[in-house]
Amino acid sequence: MPSATQSQKPNSAGKLFEFQSQLPKLPVPALGETLPKYLSTVEPLLSKEEFARTKKIVEEFGQSAQAQELQRRLEARAAEPGRANWLEEWWNDLSYMGYRDPVTPYVSYFYTYKDDKLRRKPTQRAAAIVRAAWAFRAQVASGELAPEMARTTPLCSHSYNYMFNATRIPKKPSDYEATYDLGANQHITVARNNQFFTLELVHDGQLLSAAEIESQLDRIVERADSSAAVPVGVLTSDNRDMWADNYQLLAQASPQNAQTLEKLQSSAFLLCLDNTKPVTREECHRTYWHGDGANRWFD
Repeated sequence: MPSATQSQKPNSAGKLFEFQSQLPKLPVPALGETLPKYLSTVEPLLSKEEFARTKKIVEEFGQSAQAQELQRRLEARAAEPGRANWLEEWWNDLSYMGYRDPVTPYVSYFYTYKDDKLRRKPTQRAAAIVRAAWAFRAQVASGELAPEMARTTPLCSHSYNYMFNATRIPKKPSDYEATYDLGANQHITVARNNQFFTLELVHDGQLLSAAEIESQLDRIVERADSSAAVPVGVLTSDNRDMWADNYQLLAQASPQNAQTLEKLQSSAFLLCLDNTKPVTREECHRTYWHGDGANRWFD
């Protein structure tokens, strides 16, 4: 099974990352900024008496040697060579990896495509999306994708390293990410009827055409719909500590389980082929966000 030490080193080459070294570091706000901001944040949550007591404690803390020492440590951390963001590790752990509520709906989000008037068949539409996503992935892998800009100011491209062939591994007390080599893992995982299928998209060095991908998806749908399976994917919707326990049980139950998990987690992305037909906006949004919770792998 993957471990944190097996994560690939982040990419830093190509046009996508050409401005990374020029991006400003996250500054450490002065105590004179942090403490008033804290007070304005908690004020709506407290009674007048509670806020007065809190304000007195904050003012005393601001004058203490402890506050000065903590501020000094933060500034020293921010000044460490090679550290662009003094908050990143703590933020990712406290807000994401260490957060124990289910990933969906508490952390994940969704977005939708406009309706495709030309491709009405689900597997045909899915094949077109797969091809388009693969082309985008190629630009990310090569670094040819232009970095995002806020007018003339470049934005950080670091998160692109976790867009494809990346997963979240459940573990106590905090999850961790694992990334896989894009060149060595040119497959996707397809979910249908609570079952997971590996689809290799490159054959003899050539990317499958949209028609070939559609044909493979048709075969997956036919096979999945002719059989039933235990909805293992629903485990990924659980509390992270409970999922971490069950993940270990699942992985250790058999060598085949471990290999299957590795193949799923190393895939470029997950394609979910549902058999539902949402009509209203709410039905569509719930399908995009979580579906039935079973034909998914939320990690």
